[in-house]
Amino acid sequence: MRLRHLPKVLRAAFPILKRAVASGQIVRPHCELVPPDPNVLCEYGVPVPISDGVTLTANVFRPRRAAEKGEAVPIVMCAHPYDNRLTGHQGKTPLGGPPQQYRLIPQAGRPRFSTLTSWESPDPNFWVRSGYAVVNVNLPGYGGSGGPPSVFSDHQSRAYYEAIEWAAARPWSTGKVGLNGVSFLAITQYHVAACQHYGGPPPSLRCISPWEGLSDMYRDVLCPGGVAETGFPDFWWYTEVLPALSGGEAEFLESEGAAPIDFLAEHPLFDDFWAEKAAKVEEIELPMLICASFSDHGLHSAGSFRAFTRAKSRHKWVYTHRYGKWDTYYSDEVQALTRDFMDCFLKEGTSNGFLDRPPVRLEVRLSRDVVHDVREVSEWPPADARPHRLFLAPGTSVLETAAAAKTGELAYDGLQGSCVVRYTFPEPVEVIGTMVLVLHVEVRSRPGDDTPDDMALFVVAEKMGRDGQPVRFYGSVGHDNDVLSKGYLRVSRRALDERRSKPGQPELRLDSEQKLSPGEIVPVTIAMDPHATFFASGESLQIEIAGRELVEHPVYRKASEGHPGTHVIHMGGDYASHLEILLTASTEKPRSGPQT
Repeated sequence: MRLRHLPKVLRAAFPILKRAVASGQIVRPHCELVPPDPNVLCEYGVPVPISDGVTLTANVFRPRRAAEKGEAVPIVMCAHPYDNRLTGHQGKTPLGGPPQQYRLIPQAGRPRFSTLTSWESPDPNFWVRSGYAVVNVNLPGYGGSGGPPSVFSDHQSRAYYEAIEWAAARPWSTGKVGLNGVSFLAITQYHVAACQHYGGPPPSLRCISPWEGLSDMYRDVLCPGGVAETGFPDFWWYTEVLPALSGGEAEFLESEGAAPIDFLAEHPLFDDFWAEKAAKVEEIELPMLICASFSDHGLHSAGSFRAFTRAKSRHKWVYTHRYGKWDTYYSDEVQALTRDFMDCFLKEGTSNGFLDRPPVRLEVRLSRDVVHDVREVSEWPPADARPHRLFLAPGTSVLETAAAAKTGELAYDGLQGSCVVRYTFPEPVEVIGTMVLVLHVEVRSRPGDDTPDDMALFVVAEKMGRDGQPVRFYGSVGHDNDVLSKGYLRVSRRALDERRSKPGQPELRLDSEQKLSPGEIVPVTIAMDPHATFFASGESLQIEIAGRELVEHPVYRKASEGHPGTHVIHMGGDYASHLEILLTASTEKPRSGPQT
């Protein structure tokens, strides 16, 4: 990494690095490593030829005993930019330990995996022991693979397609491939499963298991609601992507036109550039086991649920949770669940009962460390979750169950102020799914100021205990003090995509701007990331609205240029500003103890 990158690297990573040093995690990584199983036959740097003359590199892990007998096995596969050579077993990680992220990013517990395992990838120990081969591929331009480096591009999808068919054709393969992996390794699964370059997905690809992966880079992380994310791109680019490039930064810039940290500057509105990077999840027909967590708000949560609800797959399941991402992925429960899924579709194991599983594993949290309930339901959102509207009312900060006939307004300073409204539940309930805030807003100039023509809305939802104190939850990138949910909107980007929006699941177009005129009052819709949370009687749901970021959450940082003026929310009468939530009846007593 060049010296000129150092200031940006430090800015991006400093909050996490500071915490890692203070906690000692930098020298005592939050994970447990185990040695390779003696039955794992390891082949490193295996060349994978692609039709455009590019050669990728793969690590292949196979059952040694099956190889000695000449027996074929199915394949669990992943592809990514993170350099599959960075494992403890190959001695390429800091101090020969786990991938560097485990020294920086806090874990909820201590995920356990073998030294053969690269960042966010399937553990060869587990899968070889289960009768599979693991093929771990570096995508074009990364980790020694040739070709132009890119992110979520058509070229990546085509390369992954061909790598899958290459792996399926190996003499030790049964010709059946399933995909598995976390984050980038999940997103690439959506793209290749929806790949239409060759008339459909790879013929040998039988199923996918994307574990917490966004499906629309623009909407899910870089510009949610039209509000630019400036923190995560720096952290991701400088600490994970740039160091893994085979040919350096110049080659990436030639391929993509800009680094991810500059994508929004080059393409501020949703356009063809972003459309290519949004997975065509509506085209996916393969069996899917998705993880859509409630603890990855601002990154993967919304996109995972979008993929699950929109895919055309006849067989699809979703696993929800609000715990640590990597703790959950490498847990015994999830490993066994994913193996049963793969057995069903790669080993003709349809008699193992997996096909009879209800589609949704629903986890409802009471608080960060207490699970209220875990149950299996038939759909998302659950069929028994009923919509309820809570209305902003003039002259009070209490949300009402009926719209007020009298009109009124609530105003706050666009640069420094905020407004807070709250609803206290009289009975125990579960709030499940996406919360949608519909407001009627106006921006007014103050004496001596230019007339504003835009405003940003930052919305934070919190669960408040009976004592009036906020209840915290696990969040993204190891955050363990997160709020219930958040939402964002730049009002000039308010236009809804009527074709893609569904009741309770609005989607913005984000491809144009509608500036505000003086005195203009406009309706806006803000979707907050989904969750599943228990509220006891006397506990409250609190909503705070401001023109700036309200809570700090390393490594995330939203652009808040500061829209001056007075922000005004109109309510009552013709301006029925309200919050829509999905509720199910519940009981007071938690049905599951603490999870740590």
